[in-house]
Amino acid sequence: MKILIPLKQVPDSTVRVKVAPDGKRIAADGITWSISPYDEYAIEMALERKDSDPSTIVAVVTVGPARSRDALRQALAMGCDEASLVLAEEEVAPLAVARALAKVVQDAKPDLVLCGKQASDDDQGFVGPALAEVLGWAHVSTITKVVVSEGAAELWREVEGGHEVWKATLPALATVHKSEKEPRYPSLPGIMKAKKKEIPERPFASLGIDANAPKLEIVSLEPPPARGGGKILKDGDAKALAERLATSLRDEAKVL
Repeated sequence: MKILIPLKQVPDSTVRVKVAPDGKRIAADGITWSISPYDEYAIEMALERKDSDPSTIVAVVTVGPARSRDALRQALAMGCDEASLVLAEEEVAPLAVARALAKVVQDAKPDLVLCGKQASDDDQGFVGPALAEVLGWAHVSTITKVVVSEGAAELWREVEGGHEVWKATLPALATVHKSEKEPRYPSLPGIMKAKKKEIPERPFASLGIDANAPKLEIVSLEPPPARGGGKILKDGDAKALAERLATSLRDEAKVL
């Protein structure tokens, strides 16, 4: 079988981002980029299937600027077999991204598409369900496990007190919350092989997609307010400390 993972390159979660002077985007200078964490879980889920069935082909694709090749090579180094890039240097509306990915899916003909449940930069969670809608495929969200057999997939979702198991006829699409295992690190042999692999690319404009899809406009961005210093209550007996704590929570923190 073939599994396709659309991924997104985002600012690394360990990097402290800054707001650009226009107040509507982050400053890209000095940013370290990486695969969005939930996309890494989707990759791990697909690679677990490949570990149990070596005939499985795992492919990745992204719609983004030229620097996105680094994220694709990271996925190849983790163990993916194929990667492709839809080159879009300008920002593309999420719906147009879904339509572009649908073209890729139609060409690649995967049995299963796994998307991260949301990207860590905008947290929209839009592209996966929109892609399923464009394709007309069955879709299950926020799964943690997939079991494929006889042309169908069992898709497991965690719920309060247990889990649900949904069954979908392939081809199907699911968005991944987490896999049963943490995403693996690229191995040194994997990194060396990834450097040699060709990553086909095609311009976004060549797909014939209407780029004038509805867009969200960012009105303003601002960093979170600086946290104030903590207060230590240590003088007095337990009753007095409790009274002072309650007073501080009510009058200063305004949470009571």
